[in-house]
Amino acid sequence: MRSFFIIFDRDLDCVVNKSDFVDWVEERAKKYMSKEKAEVFCNLWDKEWDMFCGGAQKEKENINEMVKAHQKYLQDPHYHEKTEKWLSACFDGVDANSDGMVTMDEYAVFLECFGVHPLSVCPSFEALDANHDGLISREEFVNAGRDFFQHTDDTPAKLFWGPFLA
Repeated sequence: MRSFFIIFDRDLDCVVNKSDFVDWVEERAKKYMSKEKAEVFCNLWDKEWDMFCGGAQKEKENINEMVKAHQKYLQDPHYHEKTEKWLSACFDGVDANSDGMVTMDEYAVFLECFGVHPLSVCPSFEALDANHDGLISREEFVNAGRDFFQHTDDTPAKLFWGPFLA
């Protein structure tokens, strides 16, 4: 979670504001994605704050609050279903040409929305491409995204949002 938190702590004040989390990503999505894909992705991302970060009324949170909110979310009996639905919709936003597969270039655009350095794209992509066919399927994407939030061990899924950050 620390690495995920740091992506959004844009001003390094140890607090993630809703505007850092939502507006910053949406601005970048509109810059790097097609208008249609950005609209779908932005609607999805806005709901992300509510789902993973403590609710619509909350405007900011520190790392401990984010971890607590995430732990609470993990206790939800519908966690798998909700997460897989969200990640599947996210996949649709990343899959620019809607062919059911994510290419390295499409994944680079996805990570760029989160400010991940371009040199980090290749290792992250390769880690998620479980069958090593040069493409990320919906199943590979959803499984890696779910595992990122579910496991603390060192798995390829830990590179879902790019490399670990201190």
